[in-house]
Amino acid sequence: FVMNSPQGGPAAATVPFTALATGERSEVPSRVNYLIKTQKELAALWELLKEPPPPPTVNFDTHVVAAVFAGEAPTTGYAITVAEVEDMDTRVVKVEITKPDESCILAESTTAPYQVIQLPKTSLPFTHDDTWVTKPCE
Repeated sequence: FVMNSPQGGPAAATVPFTALATGERSEVPSRVNYLIKTQKELAALWELLKEPPPPPTVNFDTHVVAAVFAGEAPTTGYAITVAEVEDMDTRVVKVEITKPDESCILAESTTAPYQVIQLPKTSLPFTHDDTWVTKPCE
């Protein structure tokens, strides 16, 4: 018995993940994703983040690490998060990029938001789906 999605294909399976790091300052200037498969690659990635060393230890026999970067933004108020990860014929990492609306008064400080997550290993190819969200100021 297979549950069908509204499109008639197989239903997507939600993949659990754990956030390892989230921040506003990295040394990655453009919107990019990285898939990390070894502790050595994770150590190299960690150097791009403004996170204190050492990087977390990950069991790469059973897990991988995905890092999403929003790129440089001219002010504070920008963020990037993994909203959801789903498996179908590919593993889709659903990324939410938040930007402040025009009414916001923000510090003019260059930011480069990121999030790093750990998730179960898969043989499926990875893809991503970006959604931009405008956040009103309080």
